[in-house]
Amino acid sequence: MSPSSRPPSAAEPNPPSGASGLPPVSVIIPSFNAESTLDACLRAVAASQYPVVEVIVVDDGSTDRTAEIASSHGHRVLGNKARFGPAYSRNVGAMAAVGEILVFVDADVVVNPDAISQAVDCLLPGDADAVFGSYVEEAGVPGFLNRFKNYQHHFVHQHGPDEPTSFWSGCGALKRSTFMAVGGFAAELKFCEDIEFGDALVRGGYRIRLLKQMQAAHLKHYNFLKLVKSDLLGRAIPWTRLLRTGRSQFGNLNTNRQGVASVALTAAAYLGVFGAFFVGYLAWAPLAAWAGLAGVNRDFLAFGARRRGFAFLPGAFCMLVAHYTICGVGYIAGHLSPLYPAKRSPMVSQPPPEA
Repeated sequence: MSPSSRPPSAAEPNPPSGASGLPPVSVIIPSFNAESTLDACLRAVAASQYPVVEVIVVDDGSTDRTAEIASSHGHRVLGNKARFGPAYSRNVGAMAAVGEILVFVDADVVVNPDAISQAVDCLLPGDADAVFGSYVEEAGVPGFLNRFKNYQHHFVHQHGPDEPTSFWSGCGALKRSTFMAVGGFAAELKFCEDIEFGDALVRGGYRIRLLKQMQAAHLKHYNFLKLVKSDLLGRAIPWTRLLRTGRSQFGNLNTNRQGVASVALTAAAYLGVFGAFFVGYLAWAPLAAWAGLAGVNRDFLAFGARRRGFAFLPGAFCMLVAHYTICGVGYIAGHLSPLYPAKRSPMVSQPPPEA
């Protein structure tokens, strides 16, 4: 039986009663070698205004103190025998959960105290079937690259559509029945599984809301090589493969018109530089393209200047050029890569044993 045709109630335990009649909430945290951030993540969940019923940490084959840290907080820990990826780990956490509402939080994410309450407030009256939040303005992680990437994510979320066709599993929530009806995350995907999950929700007739005040800090540390690897191998290429397979939609959130125009202008700049070597008067072309790129992204650059001053702008513009270069390269590479399967893989039938 396919996941989408499985009756939602077949795998659902009887949920406990929530405090003061509130729907019970299970928080699921997939973790791999997360000892540097997991403690802060769990402390933030414990400080939530909403009284969660349980926190389930799924240790995805870690070789550090991840399971020990989770156990020290008194939480339930499920241990995968090997590293299967975040999609698989979220699924096994959901299968073991007892809550009516599932909240997914990444191990390097620190949720605001009101984040879970905002999710429940939207889901409970039926205003949406799934919700996800936004990065905070300042994550408190020092370093130019970390600030730039956080500002970029925050800006995209804050200016995104209220009803996107995507999902962010770093800070997202939905009813357990909806999760089971869709078939959970596609475990065959190691990257962009939450984007594909959002597409599956929308195709199933469910509504997703981007709650811009439901915020969380991302504690991820970048260097340039890690940023390139994340944007290219973890985003641009797999996202393009999903688009080709028809398991994601173009023109929403990160792939909006501004992003498409920015990739095109970046490509035009490179072509202009190449052409100038042969035709001298084409030297103006890359300058015009870069001016256009700055114009298309003027609101983001202005946001960065307000946060960090005008000294932030030269580096931010260079990083925009690098980002959209990676997006363009990834789009080409994604079309040269094998197609993903057209159908989603079945969800695991039972969770692994507790660690």
